[in-house]
Amino acid sequence: MTASRGSAPATDEAGAVQRAAAAVRDLVMQRRLVPGQQVRQEDLAQQIGISRGPIREALQILQADGVVAYERNRGYFVTQFSADEMNQLYLARDLLETAVLSKLSVPTDDELAELVAINEAIRRAGADVDRMIRENDRFHAAILDLSGQRLLVAEISRIWRMSIAYRALSVSVLSDSAVLAEEHDAMLDALRAGDGALLADLWRAHRQVSLNRLLPILR
Repeated sequence: MTASRGSAPATDEAGAVQRAAAAVRDLVMQRRLVPGQQVRQEDLAQQIGISRGPIREALQILQADGVVAYERNRGYFVTQFSADEMNQLYLARDLLETAVLSKLSVPTDDELAELVAINEAIRRAGADVDRMIRENDRFHAAILDLSGQRLLVAEISRIWRMSIAYRALSVSVLSDSAVLAEEHDAMLDALRAGDGALLADLWRAHRQVSLNRLLPILR
């Protein structure tokens, strides 16, 4: 009984840490925290309504993910990348994502239906940038999750988390989500045909457009 009573606070605290980490990621995705900006624990506590203890632990998790960086005697900052570093991240993505996508099998009807539904949500987002960004992440993650190459997919996810601020910035310059949805339509056709090589090529072109939007900002 004693262990049971003691487990509830620990569970609550872990939940608070996860909520705090998710809240900070959302602030970065919504461009309310931008690369290079200081992340102040007291400000976060007021914004998201969680005490500083869980926020401190959440920032440590986000530091491990590469979302924020810690500078001694200064605190936490949203991770900032140079143009060269961004090129490296996108090169790593190209190698890993190509290895995964080129070996995907044809999805089931249910899996395809889910992907189509997500892409239609992107299309309907219109100029709603936050929705566009969130659904775009869901679409790409859902395709990668079709793979059995779990270690590669986990590494791709880590790189995606590191660059969340920049991916959000890249998508945010689009005036209409139809641009994304149309590119995704071609990817879905490649999936239906079981053409992994074509899917990887389309994904690469899609990724390069995103990088091209970012590089002028970073130089």
